[in-house]
Amino acid sequence: MARVLSGALRLWDVAGTVQYDEREPGTFDLTPLRIVARAPHGWLIVRGSETLGEHAGLPGLLRQLRGELAPHAKGGRLIIGAQSL
Repeated sequence: MARVLSGALRLWDVAGTVQYDEREPGTFDLTPLRIVARAPHGWLIVRGSETLGEHAGLPGLLRQLRGELAPHAKGGRLIIGAQSL
């Protein structure tokens, strides 16, 4: 998941890093946002103590992250998968 999020930041031209929070399994920090895995609901996007969104799947999560972190980035499809060499 960290690789997907890091790749999305690069694609959107957003400076930042993705950090896995070992204290809270399934949680990633993308300052100023946190992504929290919440089974069976999917993913939460949190800023401080405010929940910004809840998504059952990765497409919705990435769509909202792009809106929050890179509103200037062109919308479209992000294809997630292995690259051929």
